[in-house]
Amino acid sequence: MTVIDLVRLLRRNLALLLVCGLVGIAAAAAYVFTRPVQYVAESTAMVVAGDSSSVGGAMSGNTIAQQRASAYSTLVGTAAVDNRVRATLNKQGLSKATDGTLSAKVVTGTSFIRITATGSSAQNAQALANAALVGVQAEALRMETYSQAQANPGYSQAQLEKLTAIHVLSYEPAGLPATPKTANLPLYLALGLLAGLVLGGVISVIKRMFDVKIRSQKDVEDLTGHGVMAVIPEDRQLTKQRKSGDLELAGIAGEAFRQLRTNLRFINVDHPPKAVVVTSANPGEGKSTVCSYLARSVARSGQATVLVDADMRRPMQHTAFSIDSHVGLSQVLAGDVSLEDALNPTDVPGMRVLVAGRIPPNPSELLGSVRMHNLIARLTKAGYFVILDAPPLLAVTDAGLLATSTDGVIMVNVVGGTHKEQVTLCTKRLEQVGAVLLGSVLTRAPKKAMGDVLYGYGAGSFGYSSYNAYYTDENGKKKRRKKRMSLEEDYFGRVELAPVNSRPTEDEPTPSRVTSSSASRSQENRPADLTPVGPRPRPARRAR
Repeated sequence: MTVIDLVRLLRRNLALLLVCGLVGIAAAAAYVFTRPVQYVAESTAMVVAGDSSSVGGAMSGNTIAQQRASAYSTLVGTAAVDNRVRATLNKQGLSKATDGTLSAKVVTGTSFIRITATGSSAQNAQALANAALVGVQAEALRMETYSQAQANPGYSQAQLEKLTAIHVLSYEPAGLPATPKTANLPLYLALGLLAGLVLGGVISVIKRMFDVKIRSQKDVEDLTGHGVMAVIPEDRQLTKQRKSGDLELAGIAGEAFRQLRTNLRFINVDHPPKAVVVTSANPGEGKSTVCSYLARSVARSGQATVLVDADMRRPMQHTAFSIDSHVGLSQVLAGDVSLEDALNPTDVPGMRVLVAGRIPPNPSELLGSVRMHNLIARLTKAGYFVILDAPPLLAVTDAGLLATSTDGVIMVNVVGGTHKEQVTLCTKRLEQVGAVLLGSVLTRAPKKAMGDVLYGYGAGSFGYSSYNAYYTDENGKKKRRKKRMSLEEDYFGRVELAPVNSRPTEDEPTPSRVTSSSASRSQENRPADLTPVGPRPRPARRAR
């Protein structure tokens, strides 16, 4: 993870950082206001080198005294001094004062040792500071006389003390503190905030490291080795309009499906796919919705399209297009109904829908049969672009069977819903049957974080604010401006199917090449069969 990735990750988890920071501030405030009352007392000792009977003698040897002061300050907190302090306080009847804390430091540039004692009461703090001062004096004297005794083994204790040139004097005994010690509230709050932010950052990194779901386009590309063809934003209108049969779609979602159409057609310019399978890892990930809108988008570009509902276990397309589901693919494969009679017209010129029909007891056998293979081949030879809505890959084998009869597979994944392991398993299953994975489609991408899905964490809605501006007029209303003929229309040309009657006819109209959309709409209904049509010539470019 690079520094930029980390910054994006923290931006993406800004709410978590804010919560952790507030928790840290609250914890620091609670600590400050609930901590026990503490009193602080200080006593000062002075280390002198030389004759201590006169001021002149005491001030001599200042350098040695400073060195000794640094050494003696470390005695505070040792077992020897603690024992002396405890003995002194017990004699005074202040044994509870030993529960306090002691610290010592040398005043910079001097031979003074400042001893600080903290206690639960003013008396305990004062007694503890003075007892520590006495303890340091006694322990320093013991150390100095011991060194003299090593040099003069025959001398008495009194003689050794007279020979000692280093002394610790009580310069300023501790006074009785008048007020308790107050905590530095701003400092504690700042430390609490910092600790909370660090905790939030650690949690964000750990969540990202152990996240088992796909979150961005890069996640899918790393797992499958193929690109993401489109990112569909989370929009309730997608499901509502599909279920109600109103499949007109505009805005960011509509542009995403047009992008999917373009990427699908230009994924292989020399040999563009003619039949694709759309599937997913799990049910409910939006594959049927993607099929519905993709089929309409392809048909609107002028390419004759057939949408086949090959999900014979949970068919959905008959609901989306308000078509009777009693006659469909299962009857065609069983030989009960002809393909021409089973194809249903839609409100989009050039688009037909083949619903699933009655649910058979053996869907896998039907979808993997030679008849299914021939049905797909027949439609593609007639000039149709075929989209097959297949069951989920991990649930049943139907999608893998269909993939062997088509030009490739489009896999639908849910942002924040599909597990990475499931994506890997789907890719392996397609490789095992020799299917071609054309790419993936990400669905339910949060609109406010579309940039995170496309570019990584923290990119926000980068790239989509300009889209909103493009679709907004001066009054703030969404209004799409007129555009030139799209690239795929210019390449493939405009083709449409002549509309058929609502009743099934014996023959199916064949896609016919027309020069303009207005001419195609003015054509009269005419029956035709599924005879193959030749490749459509590339239209000549208009002179500028």
